[in-house]
Amino acid sequence: MIVRGGRGGRRGRLQIFRTLGTVGLLLAVLAGCGSPEYHYVTNSADRTYVKIPSSWRPIDEKQLNAAFDLDPALEAADLGIWHEGYDADPAPTGPAVEHLIGWQATAPAAFIGVRDVPPSSRGRYSLDGLRDLFFPVSPTARQQLAAGAVPAAGFTDFTLINDEVLTPGSGLRGVHAVFRYRRGDGPLQIIDQTAYLNDDASKLYMFFVRCSTECYLERQQEIESVVSSFTIRESS
Repeated sequence: MIVRGGRGGRRGRLQIFRTLGTVGLLLAVLAGCGSPEYHYVTNSADRTYVKIPSSWRPIDEKQLNAAFDLDPALEAADLGIWHEGYDADPAPTGPAVEHLIGWQATAPAAFIGVRDVPPSSRGRYSLDGLRDLFFPVSPTARQQLAAGAVPAAGFTDFTLINDEVLTPGSGLRGVHAVFRYRRGDGPLQIIDQTAYLNDDASKLYMFFVRCSTECYLERQQEIESVVSSFTIRESS
């Protein structure tokens, strides 16, 4: 049996059309928003945060562990280390971790880490020690590099672009350095590096972004947005 609607049926159809129109508008708005531009990388236990563009891809943890000479039989967390890496190259031709430590990075690559410092090592991290975590940056480290006294293969053409001591309070002290290096016969690279220690030197917080000079100049605003988002909140 078919019941044909009179006025009530027409009002019902109009209500359906209005509802469908509202849903369609909502879907259009959501589609226009697209994927989030950034996502937040967090270590809740150590209150460490950084904002990474959604297009930057995570680097495999095993690659990171191997790159930093960690025991491959153990998880990084078992060694008192939390770290993550990201690579902005949409089509890397080799292991993505090479963009962090290799001879070249034509797109930004980023590293963030937190490390527990054992009591026996807590006196070694001066401000220059923070500068030299990954690359020879301080004058002493560069002199040792030039004399062949440190195993830092192939670093040449150093230029210090910016160096500042960080005293944000909340039990933290650190350094922020931007510098240029060439490794081997690769292109010049710019590294933007930040490192902090807490008051009792039991925690080391590390972050850097690296890419070629051309890449850095082209994407400087994006890189600086990422660097400025690196945040640590020490417990009160």
